[in-house]
Amino acid sequence: MQKKNSWQLIRIGALSLGVAGIYGCPQALDAGVSHSAKSEAITIVQSQSGGVADTGTDTGITNFSSQPVAYEICGESPGWQRTSFSEQTTALLNNPRYGAALEEEPLRGLSDKFWNGSVITFTTYGLSARTEPIFLSGVWTSIDAMDACYEGDRPEAINQGVLAEVWLIGNEIDEIAWTGSEYEVTVRSASEGLQFVQFERLETNETLPIRVVSEAGTELPVVSGDW
Repeated sequence: MQKKNSWQLIRIGALSLGVAGIYGCPQALDAGVSHSAKSEAITIVQSQSGGVADTGTDTGITNFSSQPVAYEICGESPGWQRTSFSEQTTALLNNPRYGAALEEEPLRGLSDKFWNGSVITFTTYGLSARTEPIFLSGVWTSIDAMDACYEGDRPEAINQGVLAEVWLIGNEIDEIAWTGSEYEVTVRSASEGLQFVQFERLETNETLPIRVVSEAGTELPVVSGDW
């Protein structure tokens, strides 16, 4: 992935300390974790000013139609499964960050939202902003698998609108295409597994225009992690 020396290095180590209180210290991401063959093709689209490339249109959408979108599986846990709901609840009740507040809003609604989500998207990055999706979705039990997703310039690329991110729970990425108005993500259903996928953005919309479909053509609900 292209590096910009002016971008600040941001790591997820601070968040890992919070996880250690529940599940112990996470291990470093295994350097042998497999990546998509398409990961080598990922390209950051930027203008000289550092933002997303100017499209010459009022909508901010790149003037292309039905084109492949470069993506990378920056982390994954092939055999991962969510813990049981009772184990999840017990762990969060014992976490000083949550405790009895899980029975109150906004945490109650957020917990239902993320726990039932199998596709979670992000267009912003921040350690505190990522904490609720990580813990409330159950992904905290495999937090070490996402470490490489926030190395180097990746967090800044997300915040500048260059990259977007999607978490796939019980699904595997097949391909991503830009239709001219939205990203169409095709996935293969799986009985287990967790994937963290980052892909280049070809638009500058405030809300990510995305549609996720299974190999059978069934549309899957998409939950935004940018709460």
